[in-house]
Amino acid sequence: MNKLFNSNKFRIAIILAAILIVAFISIYRSRSTKLLDRDAYSSFRSSIEDAAATDDGGFKSQKELTDLIVSWAEEHSLEYKVDKHGNIIFNRPAVKRKKNVTPTLIAVSMNYETAADNAQVLASAASIALSDIESGRRTVIFFNDEQNLANGYKGINKKYISSKTKVIYLDQGASTYLSTGSFQQRYTDVTIPAKREDNPCDTAVRISISGIKSNVIGPGINKHPDPVSALSSLLTRLKSKSVDCRLADIKVENNGNMYPVALEATISLNSYNLASFTGYIDKRIKAWEKSYGSDYEDIVFTYEVVEDEEKMPDKVYSAETTDKLTGILYTIRSGSYRYSESDAIPEGKEVGDTYGINCITDIKASDDSIRIPVIIQGVNDSFTERILNDNKAAAELYECSYAQTGLVEEFLNNKDKLSRTFRNTLEKVNDSSVAESSLSHITDNYFTPCSYLQGVNSQADIIHIRTKGSAAPDITNTILCYIKAKGNTSIFK
Repeated sequence: MNKLFNSNKFRIAIILAAILIVAFISIYRSRSTKLLDRDAYSSFRSSIEDAAATDDGGFKSQKELTDLIVSWAEEHSLEYKVDKHGNIIFNRPAVKRKKNVTPTLIAVSMNYETAADNAQVLASAASIALSDIESGRRTVIFFNDEQNLANGYKGINKKYISSKTKVIYLDQGASTYLSTGSFQQRYTDVTIPAKREDNPCDTAVRISISGIKSNVIGPGINKHPDPVSALSSLLTRLKSKSVDCRLADIKVENNGNMYPVALEATISLNSYNLASFTGYIDKRIKAWEKSYGSDYEDIVFTYEVVEDEEKMPDKVYSAETTDKLTGILYTIRSGSYRYSESDAIPEGKEVGDTYGINCITDIKASDDSIRIPVIIQGVNDSFTERILNDNKAAAELYECSYAQTGLVEEFLNNKDKLSRTFRNTLEKVNDSSVAESSLSHITDNYFTPCSYLQGVNSQADIIHIRTKGSAAPDITNTILCYIKAKGNTSIFK
């Protein structure tokens, strides 16, 4: 009887010991894998969103966004540097026992116009900079990307990206995935030779489109309001009806390497064509309201008929110049290009996916020329040049000149260590219920700043993580776990 009793006590002791070990491991794992300070994350995110949602329209300049981040850093006694290119840099040296561990760089784009849309990843970067985890050298950079001109990326000191640096670029979108490749980007100009002459018409219509919220050029271009396309439809309508008209003036409010935000133009014509033309404009305005009214409440599309002789434009562009501009805008349109069944489709892509983007960013008119800057994005030389050659053919058709003024190569990281380790870390440190635990690995169908980062050091291991808002905290926590463990995910088991 005593033997049986002692045997049961022994089993119970073993069971209790096992329970304690499991509990200890669970607590240790939780402490080792739940590294994100969610309160700090939420606080920073709210500060961005609240500033962007103020009654006066939110951030008015890059300085306002920079000042907010700098004030936050000073409030938390963080060391930082604002370099001459406008980058905010948080650089933590390695702790003594990890000074030989490969350095990590976390990069986010800082653009006051898109700050509200990217509040989650800005909060991610801030949380990583704030964390007190012990690690190798950890650098977080808010890159100055005002107007998507990449001035911060182009000017960054090369010391921050060595051949051993692991670079994670973060941005926000509709889905969560990891990418090691993105489009190249080319800058081109179409130049129309122009002539001015006395105005032969007796009336004019002034078109005004404003209030467009700009954004970074990407695959959503077909859904974004395009004032240049709106003008093109009006000029094309007049040409299709053989209306004798002249463009008197045009001004596009461009926004760097982003979508244009406004347009004003005056079209001169004769009064007997006026009613038909204004009737068509009314239809286009209703179409715009239907397409964009719910998402872009500040958009204004209006027109004014000029009948007072004293207010009529004295000079206009010639009929030939007007026709050439009409033809160019009809042929070279902003939009995306998609794979067809006859294309050599890269692995992982399929018919209907985007392989290129064409975007008119401005129209610069002077007395002797009208210059139209066009940004082209594409998978590689082959697909980008397909779009470029189409644009060039259109320019030649209308006896206009065409030139490429710049090129940024596509991003392609053939290393797989960082991507594999990060995905493995994500699976180790998150519950199986987390939808993003099986992180998709795809190629971006647009241009990303990873091209600039790779240009600093082609040997660096760089990945791009796009995250939807709900996944951002888990992605941020995973980054912290990766930095702390530096690939040794066995500590999370």
